[in-house]
Amino acid sequence: MDIAIVGVGVALVIGADGVCTAARVALGAVAPTAILVPEAGAALVGTKVDDNALDAMEKAARAAAKPIGDKRGSAEYRTHMAGVLARRAATIALSRAKGEQA
Repeated sequence: MDIAIVGVGVALVIGADGVCTAARVALGAVAPTAILVPEAGAALVGTKVDDNALDAMEKAARAAAKPIGDKRGSAEYRTHMAGVLARRAATIALSRAKGEQA
């Protein structure tokens, strides 16, 4: 059996000027059900998805995570990884939205 410790999905729309015009961030395995984190998406909209925007998005993802701790990972680890994986997923989504190889 394969059970996720943390799951993250990020969708971005990037305008011709490189500015994010829409963003959605979803987390899985850190709450009773998968959750959409509007604050994390809002942190990216209107930016070029730079380090400051990614920091704010990461913080919002961590704040939204309300995981349990179990034998696969503590609640603290899952919360931390929600932010780490959200940042990684956003970076990959940005590359893909720009038509780059990720």
